Amino acid sequence: MHIARKRGVNVIGGQKIIAVCAAKVNEDDVQSYLYPLHLALDKNGYKDLVLATTTDLYENNLFDKGEAGIFRLIDSNMIDAVVLFANTLKNDFYIDDIIKCAAKRSCHVIVVDDSREHEGCTNVLFDESDAFYKLVDHLAEKHHFTKINCIAGIKGNSISERREAIYKQVLAEHGIPFEEKRFGYGCFYSYPTKQVMQGFLDDPDGLPEAIVCINDSMAITVCEMLSERGIKVPEQVAVTGFDGIEQEKYNFPRISTCRRDMDRFAQMIADILKKLFDGGQTESCYKFPYTVDYSESCGCKEISEAHVNKSLNLMFDRINDDYRISRSMNNMMAKLANVTDIEQIRRILKFYMNCNSYVCVNKDFHDMNDTEHTYGNSPFTDDMIYSKYFYGTNNVETGRYLRNDLFPDKDMLAGTDSLPFFMPLHDRSNIYGYMILFAVNERREYFSQSIRNAQRFIASLNTSMSTYVQQRTLRMSNDRLNDIQNNIISSFADMVESRDKFTGKHVKRTGEYLKVFSSHLAGLPEYSEVLSDEYRQLMYKAAPLHDIGKIKISDSILNKPGRLTPEEFDVIKTHTIEGAKIIEQTLRNIENNDYIETAEQMALYHHEKWNGTGYPMGLAGEQIPLCARIMAVVDVFDALTSKRVYKDAFSVDKAIDILKESSGSHFEPELVDEFIKIRSKIEKVFEENSD
Repeated sequence: MHIARKRGVNVIGGQKIIAVCAAKVNEDDVQSYLYPLHLALDKNGYKDLVLATTTDLYENNLFDKGEAGIFRLIDSNMIDAVVLFANTLKNDFYIDDIIKCAAKRSCHVIVVDDSREHEGCTNVLFDESDAFYKLVDHLAEKHHFTKINCIAGIKGNSISERREAIYKQVLAEHGIPFEEKRFGYGCFYSYPTKQVMQGFLDDPDGLPEAIVCINDSMAITVCEMLSERGIKVPEQVAVTGFDGIEQEKYNFPRISTCRRDMDRFAQMIADILKKLFDGGQTESCYKFPYTVDYSESCGCKEISEAHVNKSLNLMFDRINDDYRISRSMNNMMAKLANVTDIEQIRRILKFYMNCNSYVCVNKDFHDMNDTEHTYGNSPFTDDMIYSKYFYGTNNVETGRYLRNDLFPDKDMLAGTDSLPFFMPLHDRSNIYGYMILFAVNERREYFSQSIRNAQRFIASLNTSMSTYVQQRTLRMSNDRLNDIQNNIISSFADMVESRDKFTGKHVKRTGEYLKVFSSHLAGLPEYSEVLSDEYRQLMYKAAPLHDIGKIKISDSILNKPGRLTPEEFDVIKTHTIEGAKIIEQTLRNIENNDYIETAEQMALYHHEKWNGTGYPMGLAGEQIPLCARIMAVVDVFDALTSKRVYKDAFSVDKAIDILKESSGSHFEPELVDEFIKIRSKIEKVFEENSD
């Protein structure tokens, strides 16, 4: 049993304050939690507010660190309880830190998660096993299918592995042998799923009778691919998913899936909070089951023409709304692009606000170049400056308040039925405030639209204000920054080169190869948007540091003439992680955060492989940053064509043949193809920089 903690209650308008922490609130499935929870909490007499990010914090890059700063607002003595949707965050550090910060304030904490319990909290776990079992069993028991294929998520992922085990269990119970050819990993998203599906479609034994997908996103991709081939769902192939995502509502046919009853779930959370506030006993862990929806894609419901028409109309309305909002945001950003002071920003904003909101910035906002507010260094000042924008008015009210109070106008918070969203204002990892926007709650669809619009507005404002901060900082320190950066990079490159006569030339050549190769790729439509002139310059400047981690490797291993032992190779592998650490620790005071991030990515991920078998993270496909995928090609090419202590140099022809053989496994196929197309330019670099 879990005994509720006692604490002093801080109230606004007689209501206890519940902080709801959620990531990626721009996603429909995350929004599906918030509306019913808001209604349930309001029914119980509580006032909720949402501390939100637009990313799931998985990458933990500089932008993610800035986003995560919003969760530090739970330090406020205004908060009575925290509801943490840990299942939306993909970074355990921030989950644990939120819990730790809440505990310091003696706040009650309810953690919603998919897999693990959190000590000292009231846990609500989504119990998927029974529902997923019923769904898979349904295909064998009700439809009598025996050729049942499965597309799992990521190999080694706990959620995927649990569902894989259930799939195999159902097959065994029905006397259906498991066949490797009927199983593949779709990595939870479209591109790998299509690769798995291609294998299924090419099976000489014919089409499967059913395809079990670990999530709805992959199920939707499967339906699309089958439709493109003229294969009917469910008449020829039945398809199932899992999760009940928002996108499934617009799919044709509707997916047979497992979903959560969010209204019932929300009331469960509200009831647990009531027990906690009343000083009663609660369980340490509650399990909330999924429900099974046997729908159109398995043949249990007829495909509804009315559903198709309704879906098309909803999609049209959403696209129209997206266009309207995007046009407005583009106009706003164009006007904000060249502002020189905060007052100009305020005057522009009042013409583009479509909801009541507050912009709250640190008191030293005007001196951000001389201060540092990051997640670990008190992201917000004790005193805050606010600007109040109310929709339909021309007045902009400004003033000061205490950050511990969270809100400049407590009476306004108490008097509104709208749900306030607190979202961070930051320039990458440097946090300078937050914005409070109110999402209307008249109807569920209006609520979701309000959140989407608010998220786009905050993203546009964040970009614009970051530009303002960067421009101001750049004007003050550009020359100093360039000198420091170039000197450090040069010193690092010299350190790598000093280890032996081979590595140093490698560093220089890979940089030149990358420069030529990335310039070629920038001329192609599929890469032109990412490979801007600025980004290519960052890659070229960062390239000399991709092997900086080898400084940490002993000479006896680094320069060993013979074959490395498995233990020695494990040591070699650490140079990627050590390199990223060196870059972060040594260059973090350089104000060009884009450069640091690019250098870290190239150092950390240049040994990842397209098929997911590389190191150190085992990333696959487009999970690997483009700069690292490019570096992987030029890095291996130079290693092959260069003499090493353990081998002679290969010819260019031999090196090209090896790249071809590794296309699609080690390297992105498109990159190999394009690299070969510029062979003459590569050979010129090779000749000019030979040992």
